[in-house]
Amino acid sequence: MPQRRGATPISDAGFLDRAETYARGVPYDRLERLRARTPVVWLDGRAAGRPGAWAVLRYGDVRHALMHPELFAPRTDEVLHGPLTGDDAYPSGPVPGDAHDAALIDMDPPAQAMLARIPPREPVDFVGQVAPDLPETLRNTLAGGLFALLRHPAEYVRLREEQGDDKLIDSAVEEMLRWWTPVLHVSRTVRRATDVGGVPLLAGEHVMLWLVSANHDDEVYAEPGRFVPDRFLHETRPHLCFGYGYRACLGARLTRVHLRALLVALLERPGLPQLAGEPVLLRSSTRHGFAHLPLRWTPY
Repeated sequence: MPQRRGATPISDAGFLDRAETYARGVPYDRLERLRARTPVVWLDGRAAGRPGAWAVLRYGDVRHALMHPELFAPRTDEVLHGPLTGDDAYPSGPVPGDAHDAALIDMDPPAQAMLARIPPREPVDFVGQVAPDLPETLRNTLAGGLFALLRHPAEYVRLREEQGDDKLIDSAVEEMLRWWTPVLHVSRTVRRATDVGGVPLLAGEHVMLWLVSANHDDEVYAEPGRFVPDRFLHETRPHLCFGYGYRACLGARLTRVHLRALLVALLERPGLPQLAGEPVLLRSSTRHGFAHLPLRWTPY
């Protein structure tokens, strides 16, 4: 697909497509500048070896596209983020890995058994030793939720003191999902000419909806970089971690159940987890997770 006239040049936003960018962490500051200046930006795709696409960064624009599948058709060559029917269905029957694996996971999460793999005082890798048998997206989600607590120890202590408050625990789970966002973006194809954020889009063009940017949009979430466990106790817009509307992620309920079980198990276990070394993030522009997350449990 040729470079679109008037589109922002690749030198300005090409970092979005580069896997090495995310090995150093999501560049939230750069995303913030793009949202303020060019919230719908053209990527020519060369850095990722794919056709060009429009990157949509603001919460309102991402949510709009997710709510209108008649304008923005889900791509069928990526992780499933909603039910496929009719001419959207997989003609040969296969289902992407995480969606298939999700159906095989017990809805009674083995959180206590996982934590039992963390001996007192000894360093372990959460990814390789504690949760290696989980599907990758679920493992990335649990690791991200744990990392939120490791990075915000005062909030960890507060949650432990108020762990009997089910509404607070539920809010903390939603905040973990917003704060971490394990799938960085999802792709759509424009069905017919439309516009997003004042930018005209042509039928057949590709669109990348940056969930991680939308979930850190400071026009929607105050101090988005902070993990605030009670954020979703108050009136606030739902995060877009699982998409939105009819085509929201099929694994949303499963993920919430597992993440909540892990949080409760962490809060019930005496002592505190701490980082036991430098985490190693995935080198990926699509998946937000860890290659290694070393930690140790410090008893009281």
